Amino acid sequence: MHGTCFLLNGRQVDKRLSAFAILFLLLIAPRAYSQTSDTKTLKKRDLTTRIWLGSHVLPGYGQAYNKQYWKIPIFYAGMGAMAYQGYQMNSDYKKWRKEYLALPADDPNREAFNINATEYRQKRNLYYAAATAFYLASVSDAVLVYNRGKHSPATASILSTLVPGMGQAYNGAYWKIPVIYGGLSTFYFMIDWNNRGYKRFKTALFNLIDDDPDTKDEFNGTRTKEELRYYMDSYRRNRDLSALGFAVVYVLNIIDANVDGYLYDWNVDDNLTFRVEPTVFNPSQNLTYSTPAFGVSCRVTF
Repeated sequence: MHGTCFLLNGRQVDKRLSAFAILFLLLIAPRAYSQTSDTKTLKKRDLTTRIWLGSHVLPGYGQAYNKQYWKIPIFYAGMGAMAYQGYQMNSDYKKWRKEYLALPADDPNREAFNINATEYRQKRNLYYAAATAFYLASVSDAVLVYNRGKHSPATASILSTLVPGMGQAYNGAYWKIPVIYGGLSTFYFMIDWNNRGYKRFKTALFNLIDDDPDTKDEFNGTRTKEELRYYMDSYRRNRDLSALGFAVVYVLNIIDANVDGYLYDWNVDDNLTFRVEPTVFNPSQNLTYSTPAFGVSCRVTF
């Protein structure tokens, strides 16, 4: 009897321990699973957009995140040096421009002052463009280094946003780059051409209706006010449409880079084919006088 009671008590204790163990596992299993899922989610999270925005707000943020601190002084030195040179050229441009405007119209040296002012203005623009190039290079470098070893559609989109065609180069579609720049340069030429025509007829119209006998339009009154206004509006409309076309090509360049980025690893080997080809059907090949039939065959291989 005592042995039996001992066994029963032992079984009861084992059952209680088993119940506590199962309850304990049920309590900690969801937490452990959620922690594992959160860890996997954090590992798979793509921070390309965050690095891009951070590098725009604070150049060097991406290099610090990628732990390439040695690049930060290089980019800042380049941006600072180019911006300072551009500031100096802009000061010289203003000085020569001011002296040019102060000279009388019949001064023989007036044109030389205008040429000097134009040269300093061009140098100023080049230095400012170089500073912008260093800035864009810092952003591009941060995104590319972060996605090193993998192909990211977000990176392709960001690169094409910064510099048109760079996303296509990242995707390996180099043949699209001259197409993109051909479209952009064409629309840019059309914008400049129509804008010059708009300014030309706008100036002629202003000189015609200003009621000042000393100012004459370049057409010497051969065109009426209505004609000048018509041509001015036509050039302005064409300029605005050309600007819209330029923006469309720029946006399509970004969309194309993004789509190509998603299709970069798409399986397009010979095992996935869809062929449509002409063929000859002869359903009764065993007969001597069978008539062949011509048609089209479709074959899907996967």
